Amino acid sequence: MLETIFPFHTSIGLLILRIALSIVFIAHGWPRLFKNGKFEGPGQLATFLKQMNLPLPGIAAWLIALVETVGVVMLLVGLATRILAVALVLDMLIAITHGHIRMAKTRFSGGETIGWEFEFLLLAGALTLFFTGAGLISLDRLIGF
Repeated sequence: MLETIFPFHTSIGLLILRIALSIVFIAHGWPRLFKNGKFEGPGQLATFLKQMNLPLPGIAAWLIALVETVGVVMLLVGLATRILAVALVLDMLIAITHGHIRMAKTRFSGGETIGWEFEFLLLAGALTLFFTGAGLISLDRLIGF
């Protein structure tokens, strides 16, 4: 009922979610694409993915780096939102299951190491965009996608 009274407000909420997710993902994706930060480019990310026993780590590193940079710029403007949301959900599922749980043996929260609650929240935000779409304030809406 509230959506009939405030249809535009829902889209503002989705825009805020897209902006927030884009800022966080680009901050983490930029060093994965360019030599600047923890991973210093896709090559070092590929080495890390190989340690996690992921298949095709070189290709996966490039896909992750591109989704977390170019993809989130598209997410920011609301272009191909649901497709990018699926990619980000997969990205976070792999980070949680392979990186945190399997490799680092971390719990959800607390303990002596950093948990995976941050990645879980990013996963939830991406999953929300998959089910809702980008909203009225988006290129998806303008082009009818």
